[in-house]
Amino acid sequence: MNELKCKNIIEEVYDDIKNHYGRSKYQHEFPEVELHHNIYVRITGCEEAEGDCDPDAEYDRQENKIVVYYPKAENKEWVISTLLHEYTHYLQDGEEMQRMYDEDGYEYDTHPFELEAIAAEKNWKLFLK
Repeated sequence: MNELKCKNIIEEVYDDIKNHYGRSKYQHEFPEVELHHNIYVRITGCEEAEGDCDPDAEYDRQENKIVVYYPKAENKEWVISTLLHEYTHYLQDGEEMQRMYDEDGYEYDTHPFELEAIAAEKNWKLFLK
């Protein structure tokens, strides 16, 4: 999917997602949503940057932003599901999430916060227009 199509879908549904789920008690503002080609371009600013790590999206807690890597976008369902996943992370306690990784030994596939975010993806149909 190209960047413009992905951006249009986000603009169509993001306010409804914010209204439905509300504001995080761990952040003062709603997160911005940014689109990037890949994580390396985002970090370096170099349009030709490539590497081995290739996430679909992420929630940057430090900057309070959801980042979507638009070349990964398959369709409207994917975009909405991805926003829901990352928005769920915005709603969660980041310190507790990290503590559970560090002290409790959770992995991505078993972490309760990740499982909650994955479950939230199933609500994508609520935001179809």
